[in-house]
Amino acid sequence: MIDLDGTVLFQLGLFFVAYIFLYFLVFRPMIALITAREEAIDGAKEEAARLVSQAEGLDSEFDEKLEAIRVEATAERENLRKSGLAREAEILEAARQATEAELAKAEKELAAEAARIRADLAKTTPIIAQEIASRLLGRKVA
Repeated sequence: MIDLDGTVLFQLGLFFVAYIFLYFLVFRPMIALITAREEAIDGAKEEAARLVSQAEGLDSEFDEKLEAIRVEATAERENLRKSGLAREAEILEAARQATEAELAKAEKELAAEAARIRADLAKTTPIIAQEIASRLLGRKVA
């Protein structure tokens, strides 16, 4: 059986000294390390969750701004298209007017040329008729 004498007390004392020694040199730093690690992991998880929610907020804000820019770009494109169509109409109207002016000028010149030719023809018609009649009749017609 177990004999309780002074060695038990000595061994018990050695156990407590070893326990206190190991507690301060091994257990307490290890517990502090594990606690710090768990806190760091929890902090990293919280930071990751915060960053995810912040990223989602920024993503939705980005989508809203992108949609606003798309609407603005569509409006600007429509304004530019309308402006281009108006400019095209102006250019076509100016070209039409210039063409009509050139056509009117050409018609006036043509009418003047026709009148001049008719006047020349009116002057030369009796001479040509007399010449034709002379040739047909074979004699000089006056």
